[in-house]
Amino acid sequence: MSLRRLKTSSVPWFGLAGLAFVLGVFVLAGAGQEVALFVALFVFLGACLHGLVLAVRDDDVSSASIRESDPGARFMGIIGADSAAARRQRRLARDRREDASR
Repeated sequence: MSLRRLKTSSVPWFGLAGLAFVLGVFVLAGAGQEVALFVALFVFLGACLHGLVLAVRDDDVSSASIRESDPGARFMGIIGADSAAARRQRRLARDRREDASR
């Protein structure tokens, strides 16, 4: 699995949370179980946040509504802003190349 896949998809993060959960419930005992379940919880919440940012960052309507809303929502937009700008630049460059080749 590449680092790019980890940045562009939340599925591997949900898988990691599931693995930590299974370790915590079925394999480990005592303090190790508590740590594994704690890690599973926070990785799951992080994956949810990552998935939400990925879903919103390239949608023009959602991006505009985030910019106009409360500070908490603006913070969510900031999380994905750098990657979204890079993705938009790559998409524009690809579209220019396709237009030039026609």
